Amino acid sequence: MSQPVIIDFAKLGGPVFTGRTRGEELRKILSVEELDDTDTAVEVKIPDSTYAVSSSFILGLFGKSVVRAGTKQDFYKKYKFTSNLMFKDIIDSCVTRALQEKRILA
Repeated sequence: MSQPVIIDFAKLGGPVFTGRTRGEELRKILSVEELDDTDTAVEVKIPDSTYAVSSSFILGLFGKSVVRAGTKQDFYKKYKFTSNLMFKDIIDSCVTRALQEKRILA
């Protein structure tokens, strides 16, 4: 298996990440759709300098990836998050929501 791809929020112009549209734009810029098609692991780093990450942003960036993975476990096998507990909780609730709203996100 190849080296993991790193998505580092410190390099994405924070410290505030909000809005589904912004998440969807970054999804395209970071080629997340293409990453979903590979076996490559993705490490997502959200540094302590990040002030806020909204659920709409996470759903825009990763919602389709969650739906494609099909389960929380399969999503987290591919996408590994390094962040503080607050952001991990936000991400986890977004993963649950994406699976519940998969018709909307697909």
